[in-house]
Amino acid sequence: MHINVRSKRFKMLATFVAATSLIVYSSISCCLASQSALDQRSATALPLAQSCTIRFSLESEYMGFKVPCLVYLPRGYRATVNYPVWYGLHGNSSSETMWLQTAGIGAKADAMAEQDKIDPLIMVFPLVRYDSAKTIQEDMKDGVRSENLSEQFIYKELVPYIDAHYSTIATPDGRYIGGFSMGGLFALQIALHHPDLFGKVGGYSPALAYNDFSNGRFETWLNNGNVTQAATDIPHYAKSMELDKIRVYIDYGSDGDPFAEGVQSLYKALLEHGTHAELHAHSGGHSLQADKLEAYLLFYCGK
Repeated sequence: MHINVRSKRFKMLATFVAATSLIVYSSISCCLASQSALDQRSATALPLAQSCTIRFSLESEYMGFKVPCLVYLPRGYRATVNYPVWYGLHGNSSSETMWLQTAGIGAKADAMAEQDKIDPLIMVFPLVRYDSAKTIQEDMKDGVRSENLSEQFIYKELVPYIDAHYSTIATPDGRYIGGFSMGGLFALQIALHHPDLFGKVGGYSPALAYNDFSNGRFETWLNNGNVTQAATDIPHYAKSMELDKIRVYIDYGSDGDPFAEGVQSLYKALLEHGTHAELHAHSGGHSLQADKLEAYLLFYCGK
């Protein structure tokens, strides 16, 4: 995949930058000398000398509070190039800092881009914990759920905001989403419901509500618990949902992962419905594997 370059009126960030602050993690270096490139958004703005991470809070009607978010900008980021964007969602017991601070995906992306293994990309990490862990677990327990607050926040508020404030490829072929555990569940549901927004999705040991997605359960799951006649006409249902337009990467731990059975069943259902899906098992249990970060990034932006 090659980064799209296009001419357009450069979007102004003065108001946004005034309300944000740069933060530096040990896994990511931030070139403060390139801050003017973020402020000015002018045709003469120099590319970022190093990758940067920006912290901001976005007022959300759906979440009911200002949602903390982090944005990773790659080395060389400039206003004249449109970049692919990956939205990374954290697990139930974590926060928006998980992927950058704990997993170190910023440093991995830096290294892989430098080695020309991936195209430079923007990464966005929102807080997706919309209630207490106990409430979320109860919400997911029976598998009968409408879209939760985080899901609506992401595709109705966050995606438009990011496209308006950064140089993005604002089409499904340049917009991706993925997550671990609870975040993996949210990512899968968002992407499979909105192939018009997301071209690829990753579910890393996703906290699935079902262990069995056969005999109509896949359709019931995607229809938020509503039983339909879709199971009797799978080709028509798959076409109506445009499931063939999206690529899916899912994995699970081979040693004690409580969601392993469900992930394997979901994979079979995805193939049955014409989705381009791949399944991977890794050693260990229900955990995010640092040695898999490269595979995750290659799936989204590999050359």
